[in-house]
Amino acid sequence: MKSVVVVAILVLASLFSSPAYAYPFMIGHGYTSCAQCHADPSGGGVLTEYGRGQAEIFMRSTYGKHGDEPGPIKDFAFGVPLPKELQLQGDIRGLIFPRPVDAEAKEWMLRFIVMQADLRAHIKLGGFHAYGSAGYVSEGADGAWISSNVGTGGNAVSREHWLGYDVSKGLMVRAGRLALPFGIRTEEHLLYARSATRTTTNDDQQLGLDAVYGRGKWRAEVMGIAGNFQIAPDDYRERGYSALVAYAPANNLELGLSSLFTTATLDVDLPLPRNRQAHGVFGRYAPLEKVRFLAEANVMTSRFDGGPLDVGTVGYLQVDTEPVGGVHIKGTAEWCDTEHGDALAPVGRGTVTALWFFAPHMDVRLDALYGALYCTPGVDASPAATAQFHMFL
Repeated sequence: MKSVVVVAILVLASLFSSPAYAYPFMIGHGYTSCAQCHADPSGGGVLTEYGRGQAEIFMRSTYGKHGDEPGPIKDFAFGVPLPKELQLQGDIRGLIFPRPVDAEAKEWMLRFIVMQADLRAHIKLGGFHAYGSAGYVSEGADGAWISSNVGTGGNAVSREHWLGYDVSKGLMVRAGRLALPFGIRTEEHLLYARSATRTTTNDDQQLGLDAVYGRGKWRAEVMGIAGNFQIAPDDYRERGYSALVAYAPANNLELGLSSLFTTATLDVDLPLPRNRQAHGVFGRYAPLEKVRFLAEANVMTSRFDGGPLDVGTVGYLQVDTEPVGGVHIKGTAEWCDTEHGDALAPVGRGTVTALWFFAPHMDVRLDALYGALYCTPGVDASPAATAQFHMFL
């Protein structure tokens, strides 16, 4: 049993990074749009000056001292003022977890993994935007590598880099390496709905041309995918599209649709020609300011080398509560089945999360889960737990 737990924790260590800094529970504070707080209009990445202010006011524990003005501590590096045309953000995220010292796992020690050490920059001059990120990971994030160390020495990564232009109010066109528009953009990359559809913000970004719109109650984005040019050879690069549209009839409710289609000469999991699709619905609802529900359900299809069409489903339901300011207790139930026509049982997972924004620019997170780690039908369930620390500059 101990060996099962150890394997589970090791796999989690490679998956449980959160570089996006996208928290969809902000709908509890009336935010259905992401463009006010993020340089990326669909959320994640560099915070705008307004976004930094809202993070300081709404997200962290204030220990009885709460004001309407965030003060200079919200700024880059805890108080460095920057020109209005420039946003900088550094993110450091690490994972500490136990591992066995000997083969029989009778003795344990703590291991630390650097999941994220990124610096991001966004420059806006009139209607022109330039965005880029560069950083380091000690393990994982293979699809974002800009170095090629396949050992244990870590790698340099660049998750996003793009140029954009504001065509009109609420409409931006962009070209470069971008996070795919699909479903609920979240910091939780372990979710089946993100990993099974390959739409995480850890290393699933793609090079392409993108148009993103947000105004009033509507937001939408469509991206033509040219492939991930940080993997090689070219046969492994997917081409196609990814898109979403969302409508917010009230400031505490958003409903949306997603669609994705890609094709590749060789798939990264099984080296055969493959077409894959994902189409689904998602929603966010906050009946109370401190209680938020997030849900997503997708149908996935896949066809290898002209063979039969495999049809599956993936989704989750999550409740996020904030019993004390800055402290979040979450419960998440997930399911995934890559092929309904086979004899393998679908997999599921239940997760309980404690997330605490305990100081300016800092948070800690504990996760306890039971279930299958990957969307691999037929795999036995196992328990696991992780702890994270995150700080942004």
